[in-house]
Parts: sequence; C-alpha cells; structure tokens
Amino acid sequence: MNRDLSSCLIVINPSRFPYQVRRLKRYLRSFTVPNLIETSSRDHFLETVRGFARGNLPHLLVWGGDGTAHDAVNELIRTDSGKNKSTGFLRGGSGNGIQDSYEVPFLLSRQIETYAESVLRGYTIDVDMIRVTDGEKREYGQLVGLGWDVRLLKRRESRKAGNGAAKPGLLNYLLSGALTVLGEPLFDGSSYILGLEEGKYVLRGTRINAEFPFTYFPLESKAPMIEIGTRPYYGLLFKICPDVVCNDGLLNLYLFNFQTRADIFRDAVSLWYGRHHRINKRFAKKEKPIIQRFEIRGMTIESDRPIPYHIDGELRICSTCRDGRYGLRIDVLPGSFSFLVPGVFYRKFHPFQNIPFTDPPRIF
Repeated sequence: MNRDLSSCLIVINPSRFPYQVRRLKRYLRSFTVPNLIETSSRDHFLETVRGFARGNLPHLLVWGGDGTAHDAVNELIRTDSGKNKSTGFLRGGSGNGIQDSYEVPFLLSRQIETYAESVLRGYTIDVDMIRVTDGEKREYGQLVGLGWDVRLLKRRESRKAGNGAAKPGLLNYLLSGALTVLGEPLFDGSSYILGLEEGKYVLRGTRINAEFPFTYFPLESKAPMIEIGTRPYYGLLFKICPDVVCNDGLLNLYLFNFQTRADIFRDAVSLWYGRHHRINKRFAKKEKPIIQRFEIRGMTIESDRPIPYHIDGELRICSTCRDGRYGLRIDVLPGSFSFLVPGVFYRKFHPFQNIPFTDPPRIF
C-alpha cells in the first residue's frame, strides 16, 4: 500500500467534529504527509486554497463539510486551477454529497488508503460543473435546487446546536423534512418560466423509454421541487438525480411534480433511492403528473418574485429584479474540474484501459 502523500496538500477545516480531526491526524502519522494545514476560520481556509492554486503541488485533499467542499471548488475554479490540479474530499461533514457521488469509502482509514492509491496511480477524472449567474454574481457547484428542499434547508439551518451552528447529522435533516412537509403547504405559490436549451426530454420507465429532442423549449412549471445536477447524490445517500453521468457535458433537470403531502410520504423511500421509474409508474396509472427529466446544455429560470435556491446545499436568493422579473442563468461547464477519485469509481469510467487496441478487421 502506498503511504506517500507528499504530492498532496491536506487541508483540515475542523468546524464541527474536532474528535474526528484528532482521529484523522492520528491515522496520518503512518503516512508521509509533509503538507498539512489545519485552518482556523473560513478566511484562513480560502487563503490556504488560493495558496495551493498558486503552488506546485498537484493534489489537494480537503476534510470538511459540504460548505467547505463548495468553498474549495469555487476558489479553485476562480483561480483557473480546478482542472489543472486535482482535488479529493474526505468525509468531514454530515451530508457528504460529493463523497457519496464519487464513491468515497465510509471508514476514515479506508478513505486515506484509497486516496493514497489514487495519488500513486493517477486516478483523476475531469467532471462537469454548473455555473449559476445570479444578477452580477457567479457561483459554481454540482447541484442547484428550488422549492421544497430550499424550505427544508432553511428549517434545518434554523435548528441550532450549542455553538450556534446548524445541528449536523441525519436526524436533524429527517426531522426538518418531516416538519416542513407537515407544517407548510406543499406549494408556496411560486411559478417559474424555464427556458431549456439544446437538449431533450427523457423518460426512463419500467417498461418503455421515451425522448423528445429540442433546440429551445419554454416551459412554465409550478413543481414544488426542482433540481438541476451534474452529480447524483444530495447527501446522506439521497440520490436526487439518479440518471446523472458526471462527464457527459449535460445538465440533468428534474421537475418533481408531487401534488399532495401523502404522495411524498408514500414514495419517500423510492425518492430517497432514486427510483423515479417506480414513482412514475404509480403516478401514470392514477393520471397524476410524473417526475419529469430533461438533459440540457443550459437554461434560464424567471419569476415575478425573488427566487430562493440552493447550490450544493448552500442557501441563496436571487433578489436582482430587471424589468419586473427575477432570473437565474444556469450553464454546464464540461470537464471543468478535476476530481481525485477512488479506484473503484475510476475503473468504471475506464473499462477498456488495459485492453490493447488493434486495427479493425478487413471487411470483404
């Protein structure tokens, strides 16, 4: 097993789980780790990432939560280092959506060993990112959501721990979800005009598949939840965008057209595991709107009111009004970020790497 991590900068953001940081540092003693920084604040973390971008080390390993990962991705893209250097993320938060999406192991020891192998063998993949333009501001991530999940995140953030931060963990997320469904109307009155560009409507069913290609498709939606992704997992193994391929140059847009609270509770397990075809089969039989999916290159979202949204679980609101409308611009940036990934993930995207290629046979 490779124990040389000298080509990596390991950055620790110990905001919530100091006992895990102690375990991590204790385990790293058996590796060659000359470049390790434990940051003291968000500003310190951002400056550390910028220093890495300016330096000569090729790999960055980050320990922290989803917010830490989001900050690292944005700093690296803004310094034009997202693709030139590779980044891996250890499981340091309560959500770990990036780690779920790229099959990072759960045990801390296995995470370090896995990334050490990836460094040795060069297991990197250039993946697609999402660019969100909100008024004059640009931000980057792999999941963007509107509607019900934004209200859930707001409720989760309002439940504070002793240190004033939002309570971490699965229990708080599930409790916040239940309280949101039970305590708030499913529809908040929002209506969106979606301008979908260069793509197709895609249905993957239990018995049939269907596609409808288009160059531009305007669509009004009152779906209680909308999600756009270039990675499958939201966090906590919630497979919200199950059909995503991380490097196909496409956005996957999902319109979750649930009509009642009962539908959400009845289909909660299927929704969590990304079994949309099962949900759609039942909805179609009852002549209810189904979960709609689109594969697109870009899109606009317009509304007559400010647009609350999240990007990688970080809450935002579009409050810039132009000509009486509020709007977001969302684009895919193909292959714009290099992830250091586990071998089990890398090999799925390189199935023929060790197979010698020869000239094609002659056809008589």
